[in-house]
Amino acid sequence: MEDQCAPTGDACGGDPSGKWTITGSCRDPYYQLPRPVTYFGQAETMARQPPPEATSSDWCSYLTYDPIMGITNFTFPYDTLDITSGGVEYNGGGGYAALLSTTGDGAVDISASCLTRFGAVPTCGAADPNAPSAMRSLTDDLRAYSISLGSPFQDIICADDGRDGCACTYTIAFEPSGGGLSGRWSTQATVMTHFAGAKLIPSQADFCVGGDTMTLWGHDRAAVWDQPGLRTVTLQRVP
Repeated sequence: MEDQCAPTGDACGGDPSGKWTITGSCRDPYYQLPRPVTYFGQAETMARQPPPEATSSDWCSYLTYDPIMGITNFTFPYDTLDITSGGVEYNGGGGYAALLSTTGDGAVDISASCLTRFGAVPTCGAADPNAPSAMRSLTDDLRAYSISLGSPFQDIICADDGRDGCACTYTIAFEPSGGGLSGRWSTQATVMTHFAGAKLIPSQADFCVGGDTMTLWGHDRAAVWDQPGLRTVTLQRVP
């Protein structure tokens, strides 16, 4: 299988000190194996015990839809996202700090059986605020659930899929590291080692500084800055 994130140049080393902004990246789309479509994660019934409360399976995106409370659990599916912006500073004292951002698009088709298995019977589109109705809206409930997660999923719009289910689209925007990264760094020839403050094991990257451009390649296919699947990063020096 072709390596989509294979190095396109040679590591040459150099001085990485300074502030850099991310201009490109490659994240291996196969870094996380897909979960099989099974009853993985389902609650099991023990002998002589009442059946457990119904839960949603992976082909329903783990949807739990309460008729009164709305959506209390859901997994928004999306493909592997590249690091689209951010930056890093390597100071001369051997410390570094980085902040990364990723954005992209996602979509999911939720079947009628998934929507109604908990007793909720929602409409797909957003509710008309001027129309009195007791019916739930999938669009509104997904938006509310995203807010409870910190709003990483935005511009959520659902519409009838023609099979009594709902086809939903959304955009994704979040910091993949959960916040800023920081730690210590050192170089030896053309290999840079990052000692992240929150990690016990350091990570390494081959690197090349040429003028105001720097490229990092995960050493031996390692993840740059310990970000899963992040194999290549291209940076531009900040004046």
